[in-house]
Amino acid sequence: MLNIFKSNITYTLMHKDIPVLNADYSTKNHKFLEIHEMIDAKHLPVGCSPNGEFSLKALNHWFRWRGIPGYRVGLLQLQNRLQIDSPMELLDMEHALSVSDTYWMKANHEKITWAQVNFYQHSYDQSGFGKAMFSSLNSEFDSSVLHTPNNCTCGYHRKAWFKRNGTLYLLKGGSPFYQQEPVNEWLASRIAQELGLYAVPYTTETYENNIVSVCPNMCKGKLDLVTSEYVLSDTGAPEDVFQYSHYVKTLEEHGVPNVRKALSDQFLMDYLLMNTDRHTQNMGILVDANTNQWVGMAPVFDTGTGLGCLVEDDEILNEKRKKKCQLFNAKHFSHDALLKFIDFKQYDFSSLQKIPQEYGNQLVKYQPLTNISDKRIEDAYTLLYKQILDLKHAAK
Repeated sequence: MLNIFKSNITYTLMHKDIPVLNADYSTKNHKFLEIHEMIDAKHLPVGCSPNGEFSLKALNHWFRWRGIPGYRVGLLQLQNRLQIDSPMELLDMEHALSVSDTYWMKANHEKITWAQVNFYQHSYDQSGFGKAMFSSLNSEFDSSVLHTPNNCTCGYHRKAWFKRNGTLYLLKGGSPFYQQEPVNEWLASRIAQELGLYAVPYTTETYENNIVSVCPNMCKGKLDLVTSEYVLSDTGAPEDVFQYSHYVKTLEEHGVPNVRKALSDQFLMDYLLMNTDRHTQNMGILVDANTNQWVGMAPVFDTGTGLGCLVEDDEILNEKRKKKCQLFNAKHFSHDALLKFIDFKQYDFSSLQKIPQEYGNQLVKYQPLTNISDKRIEDAYTLLYKQILDLKHAAK
């Protein structure tokens, strides 16, 4: 474990080896207190300059959202095993390194480089944090478990980064009751394969008696993932009108290619899986880690929260009538509203006919572990089948 932060001492926010700013940082409150020098504003993280003006408040929001949230599944267990009082403490360790971007912190006296510390190139304790996060068995954990990029992983579900044959993979669990989300991520990947959608590939496996989805890291130390929340904030997106047009216009003006096709792919996926969790942290763009230029759309990711995965068995088929879709600043509307944003001429839906059966088979495969009912599997299958039928009808 390396806690580089001492109370209220000046540190440098780095973008790879580019110094961005010097600031006092409080380990008590886990936030920047005062900016002493803005060294290179061009390399500020997207999201720190609402309406084009740098904001200390926005910088702290960006920084704290890098960490494990207080609502993470299994958080109390994790805190007890890591012997910490708050997940915010983890932000102060290992130079605040993440593998979703290339920002990090160092004390002014430290003579170190990005190449010496980043987790893309260096090994870390993988199994320790993974077991602390996922395992139901009590074990002893030493301080090496905190030498990990997992200190900076946002999101609700249990998750941990593992390195396999030199590639980083994210293992992510599901809700404790049904564990349906990892299978839904697999389903999204299968649909993407059939339709040629721009999406992160997912597989499923078991880890510490949990079903997990597995996907490769999309950044690889060359790109930064920037969520749409920060794009919308920096570009002054209006709050009183639907932000889709503003988002598209902004990205196209920045030269991001294939914006409308990528969003069409996302809306199509969200429609089929009836995704209820497409908030602005679950979509975004990719930024060049060397230049901070916006270079592409992020592939579709985090599509697991759908097809009734959080409701009781007898409520799954009722999901068709409920208004649970969210997108940008719009919430509580029908998934049918997504249809008008899908470019139907881009897709051939004939190959989707086999997908519901494959989905049902995948749920059955893990039934000995999840103990979900046959009725739940049948109704989830039926819900997906109906979505595909309705999609084909809308495409005519």
